[in-house]
Amino acid sequence: MIGRRAMAVVSNTLAFKSLQQDDAAWKLLNAQNAAVVIAILDEHLGGETSKRTVTDLVGLVDADLEELRERVPGISMTRSANEYCEQWRRDGYLMRKPMTGSRQETYELSGGALAAISFAKGLSKPHRTATKSRLSTILDRIADLSLATDPDYERRRSVLLSEKQRIDEQLAALDQGELEVMDPAQALEQARDILNMAQEIPRDFVNVSADFEHINKSLYAQIIGYEDGYQETLADVFAGVDHIAQSPSGQSFRGFYDLLRNLEASEKLQDDIDLILDCDFARELDPEERRFLRHFLQTLLDQGREVNETMTGLARGLRRLVQSQSFQQDRVLKRLLDRALGTAGTLTELYRGTHALPLELELTKTPIAPISRLELRSPAAATAPPIEDAVVEEARPITLAELHEQVREEEIDFDELTGNVNACLEARGEGATIAEVLAAHPATQGIASVAGLMMLAADQGMRAGGAETVCWRSKSGQMRKARIEKFLFTKEVR
Repeated sequence: MIGRRAMAVVSNTLAFKSLQQDDAAWKLLNAQNAAVVIAILDEHLGGETSKRTVTDLVGLVDADLEELRERVPGISMTRSANEYCEQWRRDGYLMRKPMTGSRQETYELSGGALAAISFAKGLSKPHRTATKSRLSTILDRIADLSLATDPDYERRRSVLLSEKQRIDEQLAALDQGELEVMDPAQALEQARDILNMAQEIPRDFVNVSADFEHINKSLYAQIIGYEDGYQETLADVFAGVDHIAQSPSGQSFRGFYDLLRNLEASEKLQDDIDLILDCDFARELDPEERRFLRHFLQTLLDQGREVNETMTGLARGLRRLVQSQSFQQDRVLKRLLDRALGTAGTLTELYRGTHALPLELELTKTPIAPISRLELRSPAAATAPPIEDAVVEEARPITLAELHEQVREEEIDFDELTGNVNACLEARGEGATIAEVLAAHPATQGIASVAGLMMLAADQGMRAGGAETVCWRSKSGQMRKARIEKFLFTKEVR
């Protein structure tokens, strides 16, 4: 028994040690200037404004740092506001994202930063967790769950009849002029319990967005890395299946968002909030609590809309990647990178990192001169040459064939290559290599046709072992040759 407990302590210690090194919340609470960082981030990103442009946040942090250095002794923060913001991003406290429809970027709090801020604020202003209101909520939820999952018909009927009797008794009491109102102290306690639960939702939104991004990266890695199930994933994405929305996180968020967007439910929620804030006991709430409660619905709608846009945007990007065949290029690049890394791993076993190579690399450089050598130029002194009369010529009409040719100059014509491979397979009645396809159907796009056939072969062909020589004609008309890895097409390609 003692050995088992000791192993549990060791296992938990290692887990917590890893968490201490990697978790953003733990790192923020353990930071040297944690109090300053938490105060700044909570002030500018922890309230109703959950994101700011990079320029705005840097300006606000710069003003805060200047004020802190003057008024708070012992503050050792000498770097610029921009450097601190970027350091907080690297540490995982902030997330930097592009702004939709703009070239600007925004900062917002990570889930770890929100957790750390909530924990610190709870220490400064602790709230009771063992309250009658919270216990009643737990008991009611347990009773509801037990009833909803119990197939016993008689029990369900008995509970509903008891509830009906209780409602009838309350209606009878109202008809007799009896109205029981909750005690103000108990109402205040219950309101604060509701606020504590509601303030956790922004952190949940951040975590859900992170889950969506993780799922998207996993699907991308599965597709370009030929991992198990990649063919089914490709077929699903082609067919319009949204794996992100169908994930557990996606389904949970979709149910939440659909309920939130229900007009009748939203209006009822806002009406109930307004009635609560008009009660006498609500005056005991802090101004910050009252403001949070009053804008709670709008905050949910805004943050829910952002999470929904993240989910749909990631799904749309994955679908575009697959349908445009762009993932084929990423596959080739990954394969080359993996090969280079494998070669590097082999070389590290043979040579040290300080081994001198018989190579000379020409490094890029820029001339550096003192500022005194710079000469200012006045735009007013510059004179532009006179504008000649433009000769306007009527544009000739362009044919569909000419337009197609211009497109072929910019992109690999996979439709042509796919047709060539299938035609070659049909004519031969057996498999064909890249060189045999090019012998029957010359490369009309030069080296681009060869590269396109290699992409198709890597994805839908099979390695035949060895190498072969392929030929093509360059734009200048000269014949070119190259040795490439030998692939074999054995079935119709798409």
